[in-house]
Amino acid sequence: MDATDQQGSQDYRVRQLAANIRSACRVRRWEAADLAGEASRRGAPLTEERAAQLLSGDQEPLISEAAAVAAAFDTSVEALMARPDDFERALAWTSVRHTYKEARRRLMRSAGDYEKASEMLCDYMDGDSHIPQLERDELEHQLAQSCAWVAMDAYEDHNPWRHRWGIAVDPDDPASRI
Repeated sequence: MDATDQQGSQDYRVRQLAANIRSACRVRRWEAADLAGEASRRGAPLTEERAAQLLSGDQEPLISEAAAVAAAFDTSVEALMARPDDFERALAWTSVRHTYKEARRRLMRSAGDYEKASEMLCDYMDGDSHIPQLERDELEHQLAQSCAWVAMDAYEDHNPWRHRWGIAVDPDDPASRI
């Protein structure tokens, strides 16, 4: 391969990479500044100007920049360098996986918040005898239910996907007692 062919091949790879980065940014609704910030948080100090160059295909990324950009999209450098249709599939997968992980993280945080709020309510009720008895009885009944119990109430109405996919509920999962 002569120098002209090598340059053409390199230019193609840079254009393909830029197209994939633009596609990923479009999915995430990111501008160059967003890409720069996310890549910088992942170890490559990327300026908005440099991110714009990568998006336009004007410059080939450094290895550290490519790794940080790939990490920003929760994918690999290899996927980022793939043919656009292969990258679109990888991007769709990572987007769905990211959505699941974020929802699970928020759920876990909310469960912790629920338990803390329950403990605070219980402590407060212990110290205040002026709470009406009917309200106290209702709150004590609710406090007897952990966040797992509250989640199971909603789970009963929203679990058809497990049956569709044939996913058994773990015997230790509180949902198994439904």
